[in-house]
Amino acid sequence: MKAVSIPVRSLGWFGEKKLSRIMLVVGTILLGALVTGLLGYLFVEDVMAFGKFPAGARIVGLSVAGLNQEEAVAKCRKDLAGVANRPLTLQVDGEKYQITPEELGLMLDYRKMVEESYAKAWNVNIFERMARRFTNRPMPVNVSVLANSDSNRVQSFLSNAINSINRHPHDAYVDVTSGKPVIVKAVDGRNCDMAQLQKDADAALVTSNRTVNVKVGRTPAGMSDAVFQKLIIVNLAEHKLSLYNREQVLAEFPIACGSPSYPTPIGAWKIVRKQKNPSWINPGAAWAKSMPPSIPPGPRNPLGTRALPLNASGVLIHGTSSSWSIGRSASHGCIRMHMKDVEQLFEMVEAGIPVYIIRGPGDPGFDVTAKPRWQ
Repeated sequence: MKAVSIPVRSLGWFGEKKLSRIMLVVGTILLGALVTGLLGYLFVEDVMAFGKFPAGARIVGLSVAGLNQEEAVAKCRKDLAGVANRPLTLQVDGEKYQITPEELGLMLDYRKMVEESYAKAWNVNIFERMARRFTNRPMPVNVSVLANSDSNRVQSFLSNAINSINRHPHDAYVDVTSGKPVIVKAVDGRNCDMAQLQKDADAALVTSNRTVNVKVGRTPAGMSDAVFQKLIIVNLAEHKLSLYNREQVLAEFPIACGSPSYPTPIGAWKIVRKQKNPSWINPGAAWAKSMPPSIPPGPRNPLGTRALPLNASGVLIHGTSSSWSIGRSASHGCIRMHMKDVEQLFEMVEAGIPVYIIRGPGDPGFDVTAKPRWQ
């Protein structure tokens, strides 16, 4: 018969096992006590913090952490004064249209902002609040501007502004009012939708900067200022013809212009062609009845050696041998020049360049913004 061996545990082994169990139990108790204590501490902290804003609470970017609601209202009134007094601004293409809060009847609702911020800050379950406090990760809360305004005043402001914002396109033009050319750049047409502007303005009223970048549709102008190069200004009052390259004067000459009975026509014209040693053709006017049908080039030709016909009917810039007339209103409507002057001018210009004939500085005699006759 085979003998069966039975393992025998020593008393020391039983003692070690019991000790480890005791240590496990003690550790569990201590851990439980620690957790309970920590939870109790965090709970007490949460209770004690109630009534005040927790860390991370802001109103329009202003920290109100640790304050009660009354203290938060007072701080907002003081530190948000810049926001409260900031005008509503509409801006487009560098233009600004502004109105003050007082004119809009606009006031910040400090009490409502504080109450809303406080409600959001405490609208978290207690366990999340304790966990955030323990990990030092406060929940960020930021309430934007809450304000009351007079909708009728806002509407009136927007209506006035849109009348200036909306515009028709306008081509570039040369303003010769002063007697010198001032090139005015083209202006694109703009159109702003009132409903969209109202929506954007309402949204801006509850922001801290209260600025609206106005959305507009655009209609391009038909002619840019790049078309303006050389041009002529004929000043009837001063009996002077000036040639410019854009706004830079190139040459000035004395002239004779039309008499009171045969005035030189004012307006924006152009040179239609250049004539060297031109023939004079009788225009059939009353003053020319005694003259031949035409006069060939030569010393007796009334047009001299050079002529620059304009698209103003029957009007030319031309030379003359009647030097006595220069500086006077003595022609039948044409613009006379000394022979040497017209020959110099002839070489400096081309057909098609604009010729602005004005009464005098400050009184051009026509609408300089209107479509010119040379276009």
